[in-house]
Amino acid sequence: MAKTIAVVADTGFGKSTALVPIKEIGHKGLNPKETLIINVKNKPLPFKGWKKHYLPIKSKDDLKKGNYLASSDYSVIIDTINYFNEHRKEIINVVIDDFQYIMADNFMKDALKSGYDKFNKLAKRTYDVINAGMEMRDQVNFIILTHSEIVETQDFGTSYKMKTIGKMLDDKVNLEGLFTVLLYGKSSWDGKEGVATRNFVTNMDGQYPAKSPYGMFDNLYISNDLGKVLETMNAYYEGE
Repeated sequence: MAKTIAVVADTGFGKSTALVPIKEIGHKGLNPKETLIINVKNKPLPFKGWKKHYLPIKSKDDLKKGNYLASSDYSVIIDTINYFNEHRKEIINVVIDDFQYIMADNFMKDALKSGYDKFNKLAKRTYDVINAGMEMRDQVNFIILTHSEIVETQDFGTSYKMKTIGKMLDDKVNLEGLFTVLLYGKSSWDGKEGVATRNFVTNMDGQYPAKSPYGMFDNLYISNDLGKVLETMNAYYEGE
């Protein structure tokens, strides 16, 4: 089973930036030679020259060398994940960016159809995509980047959850429960310094329902650097 990580944050937080090595600020990021990115909405990655490092997969032949798929088609995504699991052993990071649009795009295709069966189909397709990632090799880090939405709770007031396409899907699939590590993005503004701070929340802090195994992270708030997250996770699982 792959190690499963979900990063949940508002638009503009910097989820995609968490993938990027930035030497100037000590940002480790992910090594493109070890990474497959499935970019659901095909938005440009936030670093200079990214197309040199991430080669597009536009045909079956490209699967042998490419490491960048732009698609919201759940069947194409599953087939690509399965291919990389079997044939691309050098790839140890599989990232789905803008995961929520897999749900949104497939929902809109059936939006004018009546009945509840479309929600059952959507729930199954969403689960099948995540399950394909979960069932990859033990060495793989299966990561989704997705949007958050605000919810009101009786115990905590304003809180957050993964954004889906509504309660009917939430009732069928508890997406948060499928991930061992669930990180939420938290931004704050320093008016005096004129800078924004972006952190991952590693466990429940009263507002963000993040989770991770006990003792994995030393701090409740850490930098939004997926390279360092994976480094910490690997050390934890290997008992260092």
